[in-house]
Amino acid sequence: MKIINLIFVCFFLLLITACGGSEKKKDVSTDESINLSEKDLEKGASLYRAKCMNCHMKSGKGIEKFYPPLADSDYLRENLEESIYMVKYGSNKPIKVNGIKYNSLMPASGLTDEELVLVFNYILNSWGNDYGSITLEQVKDIKRK
Repeated sequence: MKIINLIFVCFFLLLITACGGSEKKKDVSTDESINLSEKDLEKGASLYRAKCMNCHMKSGKGIEKFYPPLADSDYLRENLEESIYMVKYGSNKPIKVNGIKYNSLMPASGLTDEELVLVFNYILNSWGNDYGSITLEQVKDIKRK
């Protein structure tokens, strides 16, 4: 069961960074004015370690050609809504991250919307990322296609 959860998380994160397409996208943007608490960042870090780290690594650098990086990820920075969608619902669409193609399955994370906010705000502000933060309302607005 733990291996299945790990595979699911890895694919979920992969899809977050890997899927990009020509579909109509909502414009989810980060909010620089949200003050993230240390407690919320630690909760996000804990969720990352439990659900994402096995594929995307402790460093957030992923495994080239298998699991895309979240650290310094152009895809995450430029496709935030699609990234959230992939983690929330899963995806098997190929994506290109920092010039490298990824074509792995990203399973749905199984995280609640509240947990998604925590883990995304951790990812958006870790490993040198300075990508702002997201709100619960933004995550709730992302619906299955």
